[in-house]
Amino acid sequence: MGVISLIKADFNRYVATGGAKGIKILLNPGFLAVAIFRINRKIYFTFRKVPIIGYLYAIISFIILKLNQIILGISFPESFVLGKGLYISHLGTIIVNGNCSMGENCNLAPMVVIGWGRVNGKEGYPQIGNRVWIGPGAKIFGPIIIEDDVAIGANAVVNFDVPKNSTVVGSSARIIPNKGSSEYISF
Repeated sequence: MGVISLIKADFNRYVATGGAKGIKILLNPGFLAVAIFRINRKIYFTFRKVPIIGYLYAIISFIILKLNQIILGISFPESFVLGKGLYISHLGTIIVNGNCSMGENCNLAPMVVIGWGRVNGKEGYPQIGNRVWIGPGAKIFGPIIIEDDVAIGANAVVNFDVPKNSTVVGSSARIIPNKGSSEYISF
């Protein structure tokens, strides 16, 4: 899927929420941060193996990443694999490690951290499925798999696998089965 198609899918998620229309979506900080990420990632992977140009763009890409972090509060490294249709509900710090992946039509709220961790002696990064809603302040870390249609509650700390169609709540997180993200995700 091309970068324009991915950005259109992101735009359509904002339209589906009904919160804004047209130019308001284009100026939404979450939408802007993801569009910048997608364009930067495309250029980075297009030129990274070209001598001199690849090196120069790596520097430019680093600057773009840092500006996105400083101005918009969102940190998505080029290596982060992100499916189409991401919706970021409000402006606020979001940090995702570049070795993580996230599926299609997911929602992210402010103050979310997704990254490296060690669980039961194993080190790694989260792999997040499709239609996952991640609430404000959630922390997700370690070599875990969050399956499709999961809702992760506000301030939940998740360092274990989560089965599909579940909700995770609490700072000593626990799973509530058969209650997924369907009421939170619009597309």
